[in-house]
Amino acid sequence: MVDHLKLSIVIPTKNEGKYIGPTIAQFEPYLEKYKLEIIISDADSRDETAAVVREYQKRLGDRLKFVQSRGKQNIAIGRNLGAAQATGDILFHTDADVRIPRMDRFFTRIFSRFENSGTVAATVPIWVYPEESGLMDKLYHILMNGVIRLSFTAGVYLAKGECQLVRRSVFERIGGYNETIVAGEDCNLFYRLHKEGKVAYFYRLAVHHSPRRFREYGYMRLSFIYLREGLSLLFLRKSYMKEWTPVR
Repeated sequence: MVDHLKLSIVIPTKNEGKYIGPTIAQFEPYLEKYKLEIIISDADSRDETAAVVREYQKRLGDRLKFVQSRGKQNIAIGRNLGAAQATGDILFHTDADVRIPRMDRFFTRIFSRFENSGTVAATVPIWVYPEESGLMDKLYHILMNGVIRLSFTAGVYLAKGECQLVRRSVFERIGGYNETIVAGEDCNLFYRLHKEGKVAYFYRLAVHHSPRRFREYGYMRLSFIYLREGLSLLFLRKSYMKEWTPVR
């Protein structure tokens, strides 16, 4: 157990009433042990998201913060708004549908690595919920995680928004997520961060997420969207899409 580092879990939401309760609940037994705080950054949800979060606030008190923003908002803005409320030394940017297996092992390894002052960021492989994972899910995520791991060797430093751990002082120094980017803000952040210090890839850790977007779009279409956005950011320095439509 780490005595002095504190970690802030930043979760953007938009109509996440179905997922946000279990996501918060998984952290509850570890809040005091690892000095965690949870920040829900909500983009004016119209479902039961706010009600669910407020119920947890009654029990968790200051360990759970809830900030709401009105008007149009992309995920980069949501993540930055949440980070602005953080008091932790480390920001754990994640999503409303992410689950973490073997929580003690996860946080022990993360804190141990961030004890090294030269480490500015870290990420881990991402997999679909085991109970919903089919053959195509496994194959796609093997490929995706392989590409991400290879990117560290190539000096590109890709990382998905489901798990981005960042030293808060460095995050603030570089201005956080680029709010002009609709999709790909996560990879853009890590590319900028690697210029500030060491970026770690914990290939023996993992987080799990819902396959809902893959079910809605299909793997081929979604891969094309990711590739198009990546090329647009690389060559045009801007997002191709004007809005990233949530899948609920």
